[in-house]
Parts: sequence; structure tokens; C-alpha cells
Amino acid sequence: MSHKDTPSPCTHGPSAEKMMWTVVILLAAALHVESYGMHGQERLFHGRQLKIYLNKNCDKLEFIPADDPYNSILYWDRLMGRARKGRVSGTGSDRRWFIDKVTYEDQGTYVQRDFWNKEVSTIKVAVTTRLNFEKCVAGESLYIPLEGLDLADAELIFTGQSANVTLVHDGAPVGQNLPDYWNRVETHSLRLEIKSVNTTDEGRYLLKDRKGREVSITKMDLTDHHETTDGNPLMALLLLLGIPAGICCCCRKKIFKKKATTAATLQTTPDAVHPPPSGPVGPSPPYSAPGQPGTVYYHGPSPGMGPAGHPPPAGPGQWNGPPPSPVSVFIHIHPIT
Repeated sequence: MSHKDTPSPCTHGPSAEKMMWTVVILLAAALHVESYGMHGQERLFHGRQLKIYLNKNCDKLEFIPADDPYNSILYWDRLMGRARKGRVSGTGSDRRWFIDKVTYEDQGTYVQRDFWNKEVSTIKVAVTTRLNFEKCVAGESLYIPLEGLDLADAELIFTGQSANVTLVHDGAPVGQNLPDYWNRVETHSLRLEIKSVNTTDEGRYLLKDRKGREVSITKMDLTDHHETTDGNPLMALLLLLGIPAGICCCCRKKIFKKKATTAATLQTTPDAVHPPPSGPVGPSPPYSAPGQPGTVYYHGPSPGMGPAGHPPPAGPGQWNGPPPSPVSVFIHIHPIT
């Protein structure tokens, strides 16, 4: 065989090494994606709570506003010990970062980074308009929650069949200039109030922030009375569970009452439990001398008689044994020969 036909031991060396490194790089990329490639999206109504679980490798939480994508704000750093915005609870892998009531200012991307400033995970948060449906009785007050909005930024617009007016602007009531709303619009730190509603107040109440973004839409209708159980699943569940529980309770009371009556009847009538002995009732048989056929000895009270005993007669054939017991009965019968 010529030198050209002889296989070289290093022919497949570079290819195998290259393949091995390719596998290592792919595995590393897969692990990186698994550990640091977590992405998510969340849509919340205005005023809802935002909760983000912090990865155990997370050392920083950054926020990139939706309306300013080139800006990055540090909300939490492990070394700081507290959050600049929101709050952190838990330890280790059970750490969570909260915002109690989100607003449009909280829309954007939340980035978690590790000790080496590498991205651990990202989540995009979007805030949407909240819809409310209210039913009021004429003369009551309609309350419109601010849903986390600052009172100074609140604007309330009413649209109905009879009017289309602004009731609150920059947190101050302006309905005082309208005859129909004189002294009926009040503002509070957490809600707006329309007093003494009537048929002209039926319609849509639009709550906006200072930038004109819709925070909530409240649709109000009048009703004759409030239904106490409508829209309350907890009350319906309690009523559903209370019916069979009440039936069982009544049945148990009846059963126990019947058992107690039966027991009392049995206690007052002992003959029903211990019936009197059957058989002939009369005086005890006469005593005879020992050895005579049919001799019967009675020691103690005879059946059907009182506790008085009948000792054996004196004279011939006198009993020489121990004195009879007043509560025992001994019968000895000799066979007749």
C-alpha cells in the first residue's frame, strides 16, 4: 500500500473538535435563554396592583417608560436596601416588587439585572381604561373612584341625554356654575361625588388625567331599590350552603328529640325493659325430712313473696348446715325410686 493510501490519524481531528465546540456554544446559549431570556407582557386596568416576582439572581430592577424609551430609571437595588418606587417584600426566591395602584405613568418595560449587569428578565406593562357600572336610587350619591389618580390631575366629564358638561377640572369642581349641579359636586382624596342623583344624571362619566388619557368610564343608571344579593357570589354561596345545613340541623333536632322521648318512656316503665318472671305464684312448698322423695329445700324468699325468709322447721330432720342466705335460692330434688 502506498503512502497516499495510508489513513492519517489526524484526518478527523479538527472536524470533531469543531463539532464539540459547536455543541458547547449551543448548550451555553440554551442555558442563557433559560436563565436570562424570560420575557412577558401584562395588561392592567388603571388603579390595579402591579406585582413583579424578582428572580433569585436579580440585583437591580430598572424601568424604561413607554413614552421615553431612551430613559432608564433605577427602581430597586439590592445594595440600597429599599425601593425608590414601590415596595419589596419577601426574601430569596420569594421576593416581590409591588405598586399598589398603577397609572399611565407606570407603562413601560421593567428589566431585572444580575450582579454583572446582565439582563435576567423583562416584562412590559400596559395600562388600560377601567369600566364601571353603577346603579343608584334617586336621591343617593354617585361615587367615582380616582383609581390611583392624583386629585390635582383629575378631570370629570359627564355625557347624558340632557347635557354634556365638565364637572371637575384639575381636581376642582366646576359644576357650581351650572344650575343643575349647584352644591352637588364634591371632591375627595380618593373619589369624586355627585350628590342627590336623579333622572337627568343618568349617562356616562369619563374620568381623565391631566394629559387627557382615559382613566375610567362609569355608566350610571337609576333603579327603584338595591338588590342585596345581585352581583355578590359570596352571599349566594352562603345562602346555597345554608339551606342544606338548616335541613340537616332540623332533622338532627327531631331525631334527638325522638330518641330522648323514647328513653324517658322506657325509664318510667321498667316493666317494659325487665318484665316480671313468669310461672306460678304462691307459698313455698312444705319442708320434708332429708332422704324422703321429693324433698325440696328453700333458702331465701320464695317467688312472688317479699324479702322475708322461711327458715327450716325445728325437730327431727333439722337442717344442720350453715344458716340460709336471705337472697339466695337453693333447690335440691331427690329422684323418686
